[in-house]
Amino acid sequence: MSVQDPCAAEPGRGVDTDDLRTAIATVEARPSSSSDLPPLAPEAHEAATAALRLLRHRPRSRHELRERLLGKDHAPDAVDEALDRVRAWGLLDDADFASEWVRGRRRRRGRSRGALERELREKGVAEVHIAGAVAGIDEADDRQQATELVRARLSRSPVDSGPGADLQGERRRLVAFLARRGYPTGLAMTVVDAELAAQVSP
Repeated sequence: MSVQDPCAAEPGRGVDTDDLRTAIATVEARPSSSSDLPPLAPEAHEAATAALRLLRHRPRSRHELRERLLGKDHAPDAVDEALDRVRAWGLLDDADFASEWVRGRRRRRGRSRGALERELREKGVAEVHIAGAVAGIDEADDRQQATELVRARLSRSPVDSGPGADLQGERRRLVAFLARRGYPTGLAMTVVDAELAAQVSP
């Protein structure tokens, strides 16, 4: 098996984990004789192989992948050559990574725009790619997402509005719940107050 050949994956398209694994398998299955790219140096070939192993688990940013490979004692020059080749195969694109990260974390975890921006910065994604990935999320979207999160939580654990109910305690818990997902305190309090009022009103 060789990883010397270009992949059929198209750069510029978002790739989820299953698609990525299929694309990696395509790269690995192609014989080196079919390559239209020059062979990698031995150390870069090893780094590229390690990069593909890491990418099987999930998509990664270039910075994140580079740090992992350097942490495995691959030489910096070999890592950079390997990552250029992985990008040429269509398996590494920070703009696609950022877009997929935002879609996934928004859908599964309900993260706010601000939280998503911070997460992508921590992964070394350039600001231009971050801005593109979160461009479709504004304050109204964040408020709607926060409202849906609170409603879902309250549907699982309805508020006790009877005598002795600790509504302030519930309010603090819900605001903290939204804060952990990156929502600003002011927005979180507004959403929580509105949803609690709706829950306890006769």
